[in-house]
Amino acid sequence: MARTDTDAGTEADTNVDTGTVGRAADLWTGALTAARRCGALVLTVLLSARTRWRRLRSGTRAVISTAAMILTSSLVSLLLGLSTATASAPVGPHEATWSTTLDSTVTLDLGPLGTASMQSPAGLLGVKVVLGEIPGDPAPDAANAASVGQSLSSDAASYLSLISHPGLTIRQGLYGLASDALRRAGVIEAIFLCCVAAWSLAPTKPLRETVRAGASHRWAAAVAVSAVVAAVASLLVPAMRTATVHGSTLSALEGTPMARARFSGRIADIVTAYGPKARSFVEANKDFYAKADTNLRAAWKSAEQTDGLVDVTAAEGKVDTEDLQARIKEASAKTVVEAEPASSASPQETPQSTEGAAAAAAAATTVASSAQATPSTTATPTTGARSVSERGRKTAVLTTDLHCNLDVIAFSGVLDQLSDADIHMDDGDLTMTGSDPERVCVDALTQAVPSSTAKVATVGNHDSDATAARLRSQGWTVTNGSVQKVAGITVLGDDDADRTTAAGTKPRSGETTEQVAARLAKVSCGRTPVDVILIHQPATFDPLMNEGCAPLLLAGHVHAERGMTTAISPQTGRPVSGIISGAGKGGTSLGSVTEDAFLHVLSFDSTGALVSWRAVILHPDASVTVGAWRPVAGISPGQETVTTASTPDPSASVNPEQTPAEVPGEVPAESEEGAEPQDQADLSDG
Repeated sequence: MARTDTDAGTEADTNVDTGTVGRAADLWTGALTAARRCGALVLTVLLSARTRWRRLRSGTRAVISTAAMILTSSLVSLLLGLSTATASAPVGPHEATWSTTLDSTVTLDLGPLGTASMQSPAGLLGVKVVLGEIPGDPAPDAANAASVGQSLSSDAASYLSLISHPGLTIRQGLYGLASDALRRAGVIEAIFLCCVAAWSLAPTKPLRETVRAGASHRWAAAVAVSAVVAAVASLLVPAMRTATVHGSTLSALEGTPMARARFSGRIADIVTAYGPKARSFVEANKDFYAKADTNLRAAWKSAEQTDGLVDVTAAEGKVDTEDLQARIKEASAKTVVEAEPASSASPQETPQSTEGAAAAAAAATTVASSAQATPSTTATPTTGARSVSERGRKTAVLTTDLHCNLDVIAFSGVLDQLSDADIHMDDGDLTMTGSDPERVCVDALTQAVPSSTAKVATVGNHDSDATAARLRSQGWTVTNGSVQKVAGITVLGDDDADRTTAAGTKPRSGETTEQVAARLAKVSCGRTPVDVILIHQPATFDPLMNEGCAPLLLAGHVHAERGMTTAISPQTGRPVSGIISGAGKGGTSLGSVTEDAFLHVLSFDSTGALVSWRAVILHPDASVTVGAWRPVAGISPGQETVTTASTPDPSASVNPEQTPAEVPGEVPAESEEGAEPQDQADLSDG
C-alpha cells in the first residue's frame, strides 16, 4: 500500500521530536558529568588544603588563623562602622548632621521646607543629611537691621556657592563620615579582640567547657544561631528598606547634576521659582572662570617666553603678539641705551621709573639697593627680570582678601602650579565672618594649592580662631607673633588686632593695631633675621618701617593695589619695602570679579632676599595680565620714599600708586572696615 504525504510528515515530526529529546538528554547528562567533576575537583582541593594545613607547624597554623580572624573581623567591623557613621559638616550657611543609611538613597532633609533626594551612587550605602540652624552672631544683643541684612546677604551667597561648587561640601561631609566610620570600626574591632583575648586567657573550666558543651548540643546551637540571625535581621531589614519616594524631578534643573533629584514640599516651589535664575548665575560664573583660567595660562606662557620683560595680557585665550613684540623691542632698545649709565652709576644713584615701559626696561637692567643687602664695598646685586633666572631660588604666590570666593581661590591654585611656587602666602580675610560653616573656604584653598607647596597664612579681621585652627589642621603655618621658617623663608606675623562680624568691628584682644606693630617690630630685630612680615593691616607699616628690621612687609585689607613702596629704615639704615595688595570691593566673595583682582608672585634668592616681584591681574572681562618682573626699588639721595606701580597703566589699578609724600601705612578713613553698615557689594571689604 502506498504511503501518503500525511504519514511521511508524521514520521518526520516523530523523528525530530526524538532527536530533540535525545539532544536534551545528552546535554543534561553532560551537565551532570561536569557538575560531578567540578564537585570532585573542589573536594580534592579542599582535602588537599586540609592535608597541607595539618602538615604545617602548629605555630604557622596559629599565625595564619590569627591573621584570617583579624582580617575577617576587621572587614565586619568596617562594614558596621560604615553603616552607622555620623558626622557634623556644614551645608551652605547651615550646620548639618550627616549619617549613613542602607536605603540606597541620598536624602537632604530640609525640615518643614521638605526634602530633596536622589539615587545613591554607592549602591546599597546611602547618606542622610539633616540641616540645622544657621549660626548667629556670638553677641546677639549687638544685632540690628543693617547687620541682619548683611547676614542674610551672606547666607544667600553661601547658598549660591553651594550650588556652584557642591563638590567641596560633599567631600567635606564624606570625609567626616569616613573618619567616624573608621573610629567606630576601631572601637568594634578592639572590643572583639578583647573578647578573644579574654577567651584565650580564661581557665579551661568552667567557661570553655560550658561554651563547648552548649555548642556541641544540636538544639542549643540551633537556637543560638537562630537568635543571632533574628537579631541581625531585625536591625538590617528596616535599615535596608527603601522608603517611599516623595516628590518629583523638576524641569528647572534639567542639564544640571541635580536633574535626577526629587524635591518635595516648599523647597520644590522655591527651586521651581528661582532655579532658572540660580542656574543662569552658575553657568555664567562657570563660563567666566573657565575663560579666566584659559587666559591665565596663555598670558603666563607668553610672559615666560619673553623672560618677564614686559606685561602680557591675554583675552579670549590669545595674546596680541604684534603689540607684544613691539613692546619687547622698545624695552630692548631702552636697555641698550641705559645699560652703560646704569653700570657706572652707584647703587644709590640708580634712577627708578614707575612708568610702564620704563619699569619693564629697568626690570632688566636696574642696579638698585636691595632691601636685604649687607653694606659692602662691592656693587649691589641687580634686581628685576634677569635677576630671577640668575639668583631666584624660591618662588612665592601672595593672595589676600579672598573672602571665600571659591573660584578666585581655584584661580590662585592654578597660578601656584604655573609658577611652580615653593610657598603660598595668604595675607588674611580668607573668610567672610569666620563662622564654622566657612571651613569650606579653608578646605577650598588647601585643595587648590599643590601638595608640594609650603603654606603660610595670617589671620585677618574677618577670620576667627576657628579659621586659624582649621588652617593648622590642614598643614598651614599660621603666624603667631614668633619667627617661623617656611620653605627656607623666615616669616613673622600675627592675628589682626580687630575682629569683624556682621554686627561690626571690635578689638580682638587687648592690643591695638599700633601695639601689635610695635611688638612685631621688636621681634623682627631679635636674634633670628626676618625675611618677610606677613600682616593683614597696612596700618602697621609705619611702626614696622621706623622701628623694625625686616626688609619686606606684605599687607592687604584695603581692597586696593598700591604697588611697592620703599623707604630707608631709621633702625637699620637699609631700604625696607612694603607691598599692599588686594581685589577691589566688588572683586571678591561671589561670582565674577567686577573690579581688578590682584595676586602677586615673589622671587627670593637663597638668603631669603627679595629678587623681584610681579602682579597677576584678573580683570572684570575675564582677561588676565601677567605683569613684568619688577625690581626692588632703590632710594636716591634726598628721597624719603619711592613707589613702584604694579601695573603699566595706573588707571588699570583699583587705586593709583601712592606719591612719595604719601605715608605708606596710612589708610583713608572710608577704607577702614566695620565703620558703618555696607551693602552686599561692600561685604568684601577688608
